[in-house]
Amino acid sequence: MENAAKKTIANKHHFDFPLFAVILIICVFGLVMLFSASYYYGQVKYNSGTYFLRKQLIFFGAGLALMLGLSHFKFTIWKKVAPFGYAAVLLILAATLIFGVELNGAKRWINIAGFQFQPSEFAKFALVIVLSSVMCSKRVYMQSFMLGIVPCIGVLVPLAILIILQPNFSLVIILCLITYIMMYLGGSRLSHRFFLVVVGVIAGLLVIIFEGYRLQRLTSYLNPSADPTGANYQTLQSCIALGNGGFFGQGLNYSKQKLLFLPERENDYIFAIIGEELGFVGCFLLLAAYFFAIYRGILIAMRCHDRFGRLLAGGITSVLAVQVLINIGVVTRAIPSTGQTLPFVSYGGTSLMVFMAAMGILLNISRYTEVDTEDGEPKKADE
Repeated sequence: MENAAKKTIANKHHFDFPLFAVILIICVFGLVMLFSASYYYGQVKYNSGTYFLRKQLIFFGAGLALMLGLSHFKFTIWKKVAPFGYAAVLLILAATLIFGVELNGAKRWINIAGFQFQPSEFAKFALVIVLSSVMCSKRVYMQSFMLGIVPCIGVLVPLAILIILQPNFSLVIILCLITYIMMYLGGSRLSHRFFLVVVGVIAGLLVIIFEGYRLQRLTSYLNPSADPTGANYQTLQSCIALGNGGFFGQGLNYSKQKLLFLPERENDYIFAIIGEELGFVGCFLLLAAYFFAIYRGILIAMRCHDRFGRLLAGGITSVLAVQVLINIGVVTRAIPSTGQTLPFVSYGGTSLMVFMAAMGILLNISRYTEVDTEDGEPKKADE
C-alpha cells in the first residue's frame, strides 16, 4: 500500500536549521581568519596579538544572543514598529553628523562610554523593514508610479541624504540596489525601474564628478598602473595576496601581505588574506557557504505566504547577497574600491551584530513557512 501523499502546512514550526548552521560556520571561520589576519598588526600597534579577536568575540556573543532571541519574536511585530524604528535611525544618523567621531575625513561612528558603533549599518535593514511595510500596505498600487514607486523613493531619499553627508557614497549605492530589488519583489513595473536606474546613474555620475576624491578613485580604478603606491596601492596589494595564494594557499597564518603591506587586512580586505592563506579552495568554500545561506533565504521568502514576511525575507537576503558581492568585487578589483565589510567575517562589531540580528528575523520567518508533511501531520511541529 502506498504512503499517503505529502502535504504542506504553514503553521509555526522549528526554524531553518541549515541556515542557522551555515551562519554559525561562517562566523566561526571568520573569527579564525580574523585572528590570523590581525595577529601581527595587533601585536605591533596594541602589544597584543589577540586584541581584535577579543573584541570581536564579545560582539559575536552579543550577536548570537540577538539572533537566537529574535528568532522567537514573530516577524509581524516589525511591521508595527517600522515607522518608529525608521525615525530612530534617521535621528541617530543626524546625530552622527553632529556628534560623530571623525576618522579619515568621514563622520560615520558614534562613541558612547567607550563603545563605538556605526549607525549606518542599521540603515540597510531599516530600509528593508520599512519598504516591506510600505509595499505590503500599497500592494494594489505597486503598478502605479505616483502611488507605489514614489512612496518607496520617499523612504530611501532621507536615509541616502544623511549617509552621503557623512560621506559614505558606497553605502548609498547599496541602499539604491536594495531598493531596486525590493521594488522588483514588490511587483513594480519594469519600465518604472528602468527609469529609476537611468536617473540614479545620472545622479551618481554628478556626485562623482563634483567630488574630487570620488572621481580620482574612479580614474584610478580605470588605470591601475597610474598610481601604484597611492590610490591603487590597496587594491594592488590585495591582488598580490590573492595571486600568492594560488590553488591551495600558503597555509593558515602564513600570509605575507598581513605583515603591514595590505591596509585594512582584518577589515574590508580580509578576503584577500583568506585567498593568500587558503587559496582558491578556501575562497570557493567560503563563497559556497554564502551561496547556501542566500539560497536558504530565497527559499524562506518563496515559502512564506504572508506578503510582509515574504518581502522582509527577500530584502534581508538581498542585503546579504549585495554586500558579499560588493566586498569580494572590490578585493578582486572587479569594481572600484568601497568601504564595505564582508558579512560575518570582517572585523567590526556593529556589522557583525546587525547581520546576525537580521538572520534572527529571517530564522523567525522560516518558522511560518510551508513545510513538507506526511499523513497530514506536521513533522516535529512546534505549536
